[in-house]
Amino acid sequence: MAPKATGWFRKHKLLHVLMWTLVMAFSFLAYYNPAASIFSQVANVVVVSAFQTIPFYFSAYVLVPRLLYRRKFAAFIISFIVLVIGMGLTTLFFTRIVDHLTTHTGKIIPDWKIMGPSVDLFVWNSILAAFGASGLKILSDRFRMEKRLVEVEKEKIQTELSFLRSQINPHFLFNVMNTIYFQIEKTNADARLSVEKFSEMLRYQLYECTTDKIQIQKELLYIQNYVAIQTLRMEKESDVSLMIDDEMGDFLVAPLLILPIVENAFKHVSNFKEAARNKIHLTVKSQDEKTFFVEAVNTYDQSDGQKHLLQTGGLGIQNLQRRLELLYPGRHELNISKNTDTYQTILKLQYDD
Repeated sequence: MAPKATGWFRKHKLLHVLMWTLVMAFSFLAYYNPAASIFSQVANVVVVSAFQTIPFYFSAYVLVPRLLYRRKFAAFIISFIVLVIGMGLTTLFFTRIVDHLTTHTGKIIPDWKIMGPSVDLFVWNSILAAFGASGLKILSDRFRMEKRLVEVEKEKIQTELSFLRSQINPHFLFNVMNTIYFQIEKTNADARLSVEKFSEMLRYQLYECTTDKIQIQKELLYIQNYVAIQTLRMEKESDVSLMIDDEMGDFLVAPLLILPIVENAFKHVSNFKEAARNKIHLTVKSQDEKTFFVEAVNTYDQSDGQKHLLQTGGLGIQNLQRRLELLYPGRHELNISKNTDTYQTILKLQYDD
């Protein structure tokens, strides 16, 4: 059973226990025979219910998510048929054994005239269990997906509103920056380059990040500009590096997804007097065809009052975790760790495109 399914089962185990208790009670009352042994009837009900849990949970957590959702319809139908027939016959066989042991009468495997109706009954019980579980699983996943879509839409609207509140007229801002650029002497190449990079970053945020997904190369260019500008604020001897895999490919990701990790590294980096001890190492690379990897490692000074920041990961990281849960559920890993003097953040993301 998948980890998520196991966690869900543990969370709702009381509900499951109650459900199967009601199933056993209903089965006992429906097939109760005053002339037969109560002990034998109770034992049969327990055995039947126990075996019906197999098609119920196997359908819900294996057949539906692994076959039906992946459009493997032929495999799903064949597996479903094999499951219900196999479990129906297995349940019948064990109930016959229990009945034989508790009543000491009759054969374990009687003639077909006696067995035939029982085969039909137990196979139909398995069909009902598997079909009911499949239906409940599909409905549950649908409601969960709709809830997630609503949350994503709300998150998007809130982000857009927050951005609009803080947005300055872009044309005015670009005109001012253009004026500043030409006011800087041509000999001051570093200052001109900084203004140019900042202009590119602003243009990316204002005009490129208007869609749900964006090309990874554009996102990485934004990160390169951000690192270049932030590096200027640090001492020249500081150890700052950004390594990007040359074979990243061309795929789509949610915009500004890497920024909180990089921003967090610069925000929490140490400020030792020996500049060379202040390190920020950033790595972005592909792990396989559908997964890319982001790592940020920075030094920090525990005596500088940053311990609480390391424990929380910062507001930017918390917002990133929320976005990942909404946009890439079950397809990401975000790990934050620290040792004596370094703080490490690793993101592994499986993308669709």
